[in-house]
Amino acid sequence: MCKLLLGDLIHLCKPFSRDAKAGKLVYKLNHTVNPDSHERWNIDLVVGPPKIPKQEIFGIGDKVPLGEPGEIWLAVDAKSIMTEHGKARRNRQRDLNSLHEILHRNNPRTIVGGIVAINMAGRFRSPLRKEITEHRNIERLVEETVEIMSNIPRSKSSSNGLGINAIGAIVLKHTNIRGDKSALVTSSPAPKTGSALHYQTFLQDICNAYSIRFGSV
Repeated sequence: MCKLLLGDLIHLCKPFSRDAKAGKLVYKLNHTVNPDSHERWNIDLVVGPPKIPKQEIFGIGDKVPLGEPGEIWLAVDAKSIMTEHGKARRNRQRDLNSLHEILHRNNPRTIVGGIVAINMAGRFRSPLRKEITEHRNIERLVEETVEIMSNIPRSKSSSNGLGINAIGAIVLKHTNIRGDKSALVTSSPAPKTGSALHYQTFLQDICNAYSIRFGSV
């Protein structure tokens, strides 16, 4: 998901694309910040200028090359809520709140984003259980979960303060049962085009913040 997100940013965000193609950006997956602190945190994706400007980097097609960032300009956590929505959504909410608080204390300029995949399948085979979980009132659960994600404190593109800079929610149907097909949900309760949690809005929020904070670097 994180690699696909990078490709979408290059396609849709001109300042980001310009810097990526000029070799000014590298990305890293599963990056740990504050490794020796109680605020230690593993982030799914970080992007920034290379730590060693002339370091050898390995590209993935037309996307941002893999490397070690010297400064975190963009940090994104990719979360999922596949089952046990009542418990999982509160955990994801706390995770994303903690993420932006920790990263903005380290560097107020960092753009912090979260992308959450929410499962709306009526049943799900968990790798942790033998039996298949049946989800009652799944549409209501997903609608409530989308609302909870939308209430996470937001920071404006131009603000170097607390709050998450971009958050998106993707709704899908995935049973994890062999033979069943997965599907993307675009109708309600999935975020509508133009809404705060829609994937296109999520990308645009990142692009706006990037343009303001790093567009002239």
